Amino acid sequence: MTTATSTVRESDRPPQAARLADRVNDLIGWLLSIVLVVPVFWLLMKVFNRTTVRGKHRLQTAPLPLMFVFNHVSILDNAFVDVLVFPPRALRDRKFLPYHVPEERNFFKGPVMSWFMRRVRCIPIRRGEGVHQPAVERAIEILRHGGCVHVAPEGTRTRSGKLLPGKAGVGRVLYETGATVVPCFHRGMGDILPIGARFPRFGRRAEIIVGCPFRVDQFLSLPNTRETWQKIADHVMERIAALE
Repeated sequence: MTTATSTVRESDRPPQAARLADRVNDLIGWLLSIVLVVPVFWLLMKVFNRTTVRGKHRLQTAPLPLMFVFNHVSILDNAFVDVLVFPPRALRDRKFLPYHVPEERNFFKGPVMSWFMRRVRCIPIRRGEGVHQPAVERAIEILRHGGCVHVAPEGTRTRSGKLLPGKAGVGRVLYETGATVVPCFHRGMGDILPIGARFPRFGRRAEIIVGCPFRVDQFLSLPNTRETWQKIADHVMERIAALE
């Protein structure tokens, strides 16, 4: 997602130049991920903390387009989990490297941070601005082009440790794209980086459980309405809860 100014500039580019810029940015993001993000967070999760993973093969063999969904307890649990479950396939298949939708006000602070977040496939979303905001449209576009998106259906971190209701926006994206869904439940991430903490802790234990891929085809004959989207989101949360 871009600002209004950068959108105008990009729209002024010749189609070939725009495509080349997209490819270069995609390559930069992939390189940043495999050279910087994956090694740093892998060390944090496997060396400085003890994390076990179950069911990783279910994600590694899941077909694209794909939405990976999980419970949300820590501000960095996307990074904590992804570096352990997406490689090695994501290292050789750039379409499998997931996009994320972090809260804009938490992660897009200043030009340097914003540049980095965009390069590593982060789409800024604004909590409370509904299911038709640009981030949701971008997620739909990515999945329609055979990509991968990682989202937390709850939309915010749980403070109690209990799963929160899923947001209708997740249901809308799945209704519009028919993407495969892979559920995940993790525990212990809140001990590594609790809410309010500025730095990760060491010596903690965590567990990641990846569930079986599924589709939401049974909902696609229903009207394309918010009520249907919420039913899909509820179903997704049920599949996450089943792994708890």
